[in-house]
Amino acid sequence: MKERRFTAKDGNVLVIKNRKSAVILEHGSLESDSDWRFTFSFSEEAFDEVKRAIQEAAEESWSGLTRKDATDLGTDYYEYYDRKYDNNGYLSLEENALELERPTTESNKLYQFNKRRMESFLYDLETVKA
Repeated sequence: MKERRFTAKDGNVLVIKNRKSAVILEHGSLESDSDWRFTFSFSEEAFDEVKRAIQEAAEESWSGLTRKDATDLGTDYYEYYDRKYDNNGYLSLEENALELERPTTESNKLYQFNKRRMESFLYDLETVKA
């Protein structure tokens, strides 16, 4: 599994991992933290690097990606269900920032994309001010 690490302004570390058919966002510096929600704020330059890393990871994970607007709950990236932990994770895109809520405090995993959610995320990622 390939991974890249990015340090946010507050010192929190965002890890972008990818494998075939999955891109995973993790918190890179938690040990046994009880926090559920995290905001990863970056400078404009650093956020451009984060965006490029996510795009590269997506292109390595799936062929034939088509950036498109979310049209239903299956394509909207705001929420994803984690089967292993039987709970939901959440993601929102802000100016130079990602806001995430992880599905459990038992893991550093914050969010896992499938192809359809990644396509709508990439669509929005192109339009967010960086």
